Amino acid sequence: MLDPMPEASMTRRERSESFLDRATRLRPGMSKGQRRIADLLVREGHGSAFFTASDVAGRADVSESTVVRFAQFLGYEGYLEMRQALAAEAQQGMAKQARFLEAPTRAASALVEVARTSQDNIQRMLSQVDESLLDEVMQLFMQSRTRVLIGRGISHHMAGLLGYLLFLVGIPNVAGHASDLSLQVAALDREDLLVAFSFHPYSLETLDAAAFAKKRGVPVLAFTDREDAPLAKLADRTLLVPGENLIYSHSTVAFGVLASALVAAIGAQDTEGSLKRVREAEAVSRPGFHTKGL
Repeated sequence: MLDPMPEASMTRRERSESFLDRATRLRPGMSKGQRRIADLLVREGHGSAFFTASDVAGRADVSESTVVRFAQFLGYEGYLEMRQALAAEAQQGMAKQARFLEAPTRAASALVEVARTSQDNIQRMLSQVDESLLDEVMQLFMQSRTRVLIGRGISHHMAGLLGYLLFLVGIPNVAGHASDLSLQVAALDREDLLVAFSFHPYSLETLDAAAFAKKRGVPVLAFTDREDAPLAKLADRTLLVPGENLIYSHSTVAFGVLASALVAAIGAQDTEGSLKRVREAEAVSRPGFHTKGL
């Protein structure tokens, strides 16, 4: 197990890390009891800010001294400072929820505001485009033997969209299942690719799977929201996806643009093959659709 991290030895970035970021970064060195504490606090979300050390100890089946040592292990002076950090993060989270409550009540007004926010997200993404990175990502998709796409919550839906688009241009892929991530990653090696999606609040299952893949030498491609996000630290290549939203979830609009662009560029490498696959798929699926008048 890693030694606790004294506050004085931490970098400015590490001191400014959220509880979740610290818990994720230091998770590999945690004992079983510390992992139970971390999982409890993450699972309870904002409510964990109201727990006493005794509450945590009882729920995680550890001693109060273990709870205090856990806080020190994360770089806090003690449980009180960690609880204060959890309370501050809870306030930030409630501020995001308040924005949702302040959204326009008329559909037309909400449409205008969502469209404006989505345009801002797309513009932010375009301003940080790295052409060489996008080319490297294309090569990863085209050259990998097996591609496994994983994510929880909204990330799962993003993975599904990218997987569907990749199939259109002849890039087979597999959607990872949350309950079997470690088993699926265990079947991969250096010739394969793990594509992981993780946006705040970050899924521990996804991060554990990415860490396992990295340990095995499996290339990891990350789609996330920040350069210092927990997933970015585990990935070989990272694509940032802005996602400001009126609702309490990461917007998928900018990601949809990015995914479509990547797949379009991949398909352009073999336009005849891509068109052939689309025509063959249409021939199979057309009987199942209403086509009268088309």
